[in-house]
Amino acid sequence: MTTTHSLPVRAPSAFEQLVALGWQINANQYKAVHLAAQYEEEAEWFYDGLKSAALGISRELQIHSTTAREWIRVGHSLRYLPLIDAAFAANEISYAKTRTLTRWADEHNEQQLLDLAHQHSAERLTTAIAKVLDHNSPESDEARDQQHHDNRSFDSYTDGDGMVVIRVVLPPSNAKPILAAVNKLVQRIAKTPANSDSEGNTAEENPIEDAPAEALDQQKVADHPKSATQSDQDAPAEAPTLTPRMRFPTTLKELSRRWQPPQDSDNWYIPAPWQQRADAFMALFLGIDIDLTTEVVIHIRGDGNTFNDGTPITTNAIARQLDDAFIRFLIHDAQGHPIDATNKRRHPTTRQARLVDEQHNHQCVECGSTDNLEYDHNPPYQQTRHTVTTELEPRCPPCHRARHRHDQGPHDLAA
Repeated sequence: MTTTHSLPVRAPSAFEQLVALGWQINANQYKAVHLAAQYEEEAEWFYDGLKSAALGISRELQIHSTTAREWIRVGHSLRYLPLIDAAFAANEISYAKTRTLTRWADEHNEQQLLDLAHQHSAERLTTAIAKVLDHNSPESDEARDQQHHDNRSFDSYTDGDGMVVIRVVLPPSNAKPILAAVNKLVQRIAKTPANSDSEGNTAEENPIEDAPAEALDQQKVADHPKSATQSDQDAPAEAPTLTPRMRFPTTLKELSRRWQPPQDSDNWYIPAPWQQRADAFMALFLGIDIDLTTEVVIHIRGDGNTFNDGTPITTNAIARQLDDAFIRFLIHDAQGHPIDATNKRRHPTTRQARLVDEQHNHQCVECGSTDNLEYDHNPPYQQTRHTVTTELEPRCPPCHRARHRHDQGPHDLAA
């Protein structure tokens, strides 16, 4: 007599359940956008006395009217894009990618853009599409520059937690230098000693040089000047005082201290990258006088001109900046690969950083982010004692810290 023993069945992990549920939601989203378009077309909402189909959908499903309008738009668009519709129906592409594709695809470029959706993440898809559309555009440089200029915008709204969200849309030739300045200042603040400078001055003794008085006054937000119509009798006995973390710093060292824990503290809180960039943007906007040299890299190739992340730029826009530009050349070999470079320094040179960016498509090797990339030694520099481009990997700050968190202490996260 023989007995058989069955192995216990492993229960699916939380992540596996999440992935399965996510694609089920994606399949239902396909049905939802088609039904939304059908609902608008049948005009049932009109006979119910509603102003729009989106209003009827948003009321019944308790979603935002802009979300409902987007469902309707996508549903209508898919009727004229059979390839994208089929890929969405088969769960080959997500709703996020479908939304992006339906904004720019037509009968002539549908297959090309769908191929991009299979090749790129949802975050990188719009940039890839912009490059293709720019390359295929029959318009002149002047017409595209004028379109960018006409599409500039600035708007804001107050979020539910009281924070103000600002949305700015700028032509790439204007926006990229701003982003470069913000990222450069993040690096400058992170490298600024929190307690003393090279001459031994404390942060309080060394305010930012040549900063305009009015700029510094604006940053002292703990002060609450009276309005022109307010009398002394109406003034409060004592203005409320904000804590050091709540008021905006007036020096780079003050900002640096905000980003670094005390030496004797176990609390190694580091602001998130988006918080660091918000601080850097405020420092630039408030007029702190900082000697800041930034670099914006433009790639001039046979298939079109782009910034590092692939955002296209017209030849005319490049020409307008040449008078003020310092030009460096990045040399490629016969196969189109950038030529390698090696040195014994701890940190990569500017040339090496460009090479690494080019080799890895200007994005984090872990998550695909293009924001404020750092250059991670793999294997670690402590083992090799050299910096070689083939051993450098670009990572965004969160992925860089996560990679080394288990191996090193909180105060030493560099590879």
